[in-house]
Amino acid sequence: MTDPTKPGKGSKTRRRRVKNLLWAGFFFVLGVIGILLPIVPQVPFFIMSLLFLSLVFPSVRRALRRFLHRHPKMAHTYKKWKDRRRKKRHKHIRKRKEEATRRGSLQ
Repeated sequence: MTDPTKPGKGSKTRRRRVKNLLWAGFFFVLGVIGILLPIVPQVPFFIMSLLFLSLVFPSVRRALRRFLHRHPKMAHTYKKWKDRRRKKRHKHIRKRKEEATRRGSLQ
């Protein structure tokens, strides 16, 4: 039986979704500021906003996949970026596991 006082997997997923929505909103606002101020670029901010929205909404994710399927050069760049991000995440996970095992052996 689950303990109602402990946050479950649903709350962690909900926090991640909210965080992604906040990042999407932040980058969208920066993109709008970029439209108003000619010095600030707007396209990279709108792209980042779209990427964060694709993490939350399946319909945006499908539209992004269709776009990438139609534009192979963009798909290649996106895949390289995603692979670098994945490697960095796995490196971070490995490092935390090693630290945890070291702390466990020291106690």
